[in-house]
Amino acid sequence: MEKHEFLELFEAATKAAKSASRGDAKKSPAVSRCVEAIKRLGGAPESLAYEMVIDRKYPQIGKSHGLFTEHKNTRIQSEGKILYSLWLRYLYATGRKHGSRPRDRTVVKKEKKLVEEEMISRTTGDSNRDKVREILHKSLSKVAVEMKEGVVSCDSWTVAASVESAMFEKLGSFEGTQKAKYRSILFNMGDSSNPDLRRKVMFGEISGERLVTMEKEEMASHKIQLQVQNIKEKARAREENRVKSMMIFQSDSMIMT
Repeated sequence: MEKHEFLELFEAATKAAKSASRGDAKKSPAVSRCVEAIKRLGGAPESLAYEMVIDRKYPQIGKSHGLFTEHKNTRIQSEGKILYSLWLRYLYATGRKHGSRPRDRTVVKKEKKLVEEEMISRTTGDSNRDKVREILHKSLSKVAVEMKEGVVSCDSWTVAASVESAMFEKLGSFEGTQKAKYRSILFNMGDSSNPDLRRKVMFGEISGERLVTMEKEEMASHKIQLQVQNIKEKARAREENRVKSMMIFQSDSMIMT
């Protein structure tokens, strides 16, 4: 596959995804066209896919995952998540290759500058929103360490920006009435005992829109979920014992009278 073929496929997938989002997505013929194009993109050589995703001449490719992974059609959403995860693995693998040998200082400086520019381009101009993005980025950056794999720095920034945008759209300003919800999300994303939540958000298994609607118990770590479940079960058992005791007492009272 050549560059122009990759671009044509990507454009076809994008147009079909947008077309399928209008009207009844389940019956739209655009769904099949989109899914087919996404599958063919997934079959592109690793070196070509890596080059196209990070090439700054085609920023729409690296930032397009939300169009597919958050699509209302489940087929497109599923294939989009597979493709995005595949591309992330390519980026991880390349990062490991680069880290396995000495690198030219000039190259390192240039790449550092590109990452810094990418970070700046993701700011909103709102200090509260940018702070939320920084906190999310810090939490998402833990995924690479927890999975014992290298990761390209700007990936976590892309996801952090996407999640924060969804939070801002659904919840409004951080200093607004939903401040407690913001804090709950940020706490659970950064919780050292909750790596599954970070991983699922990083790989698109949980979108920003879905994260915003999750209850505290859903976001919590497995350990905390078990603790909450135990507390509920104990409370239920106490209530059942209380009701039984009342029934026995009432029964005894009736007998005595």
